[in-house]
Amino acid sequence: METYKCKKGNGPFLIFLLIILINACVLLINHLVDLYVLLSLIKIFLVAINIYWFYYLILALSLKYVIDDDNLYIMGFWGLKKVKISFDSIKAYKTSKGIINGVKLSGIGKNNFAFGRYVLNKIGTTRMFVTYGSEVIYLKTEEINYAIAPEKIDEFKNVLFDRKIKFLDWEYENNKEISLHKESGFMLPFILVSVVIVIFTVTPFILYLKQVLPTKMPLSFNAKFEPVKMGTGKQFAFKQMTYGILNMAILFCMYYAAHFHAKYDKKSANRYIYIVLIIAVVFFLMQIKTLIQFI
Repeated sequence: METYKCKKGNGPFLIFLLIILINACVLLINHLVDLYVLLSLIKIFLVAINIYWFYYLILALSLKYVIDDDNLYIMGFWGLKKVKISFDSIKAYKTSKGIINGVKLSGIGKNNFAFGRYVLNKIGTTRMFVTYGSEVIYLKTEEINYAIAPEKIDEFKNVLFDRKIKFLDWEYENNKEISLHKESGFMLPFILVSVVIVIFTVTPFILYLKQVLPTKMPLSFNAKFEPVKMGTGKQFAFKQMTYGILNMAILFCMYYAAHFHAKYDKKSANRYIYIVLIIAVVFFLMQIKTLIQFI
């Protein structure tokens, strides 16, 4: 096996700097805000964004490319993450220099480094594993492209030549028609989040109509989950309905964002629905907590 190190760049430093800045901004907002709903969402956002950014930071620091007789392996996390690409599946390769031009579907990147899934000009949907893009090699396969930037790039090109992989300056055309309603990976979470939103929207009204709600119900809470504003059961039901409408609006926006991205990458499209699902579950759990404590 042959191992090729990545070109060194400022990618890891920029990722680490962004982690510090985002955490500082979120913690500042956390001290300025005293609303339980908003603080709950901020905490979940902070945990998610830290996991997301630290994942790419560690990937950038540990990334390498390994070659054997039949496959190319893009490896990170000291071997725990391994992307296997058969040389037989590689149709062609091309190279580019300078700024990486494209639309980010998922991941992280800035000008000359990129991780995740991108739609690149004249190249198409590409999984990026580039720590420094002074010169990038793009590998074309049937399903998706891959981008790498080894240190010994000329030696790596010779390896591709030896495997009879030709240089080709292809032009990308996207003619794919994707029907997300036929994809179980999209429809199952979509149905689940729709059910959750409907349940937490109508439940307070059902309880109000059955006169289960007390005369006084909390309408808002501070960070310690202490009521700061009280109202009638009817006002509580309408407040919960407002949250339901808000979640429906988010679901509507994410649904169309998913459809827009699906023609480039179905996996990225599915993530939009999971974002709405997380938000809806947070509101639902807060409603349950309120009802248990005050009924």
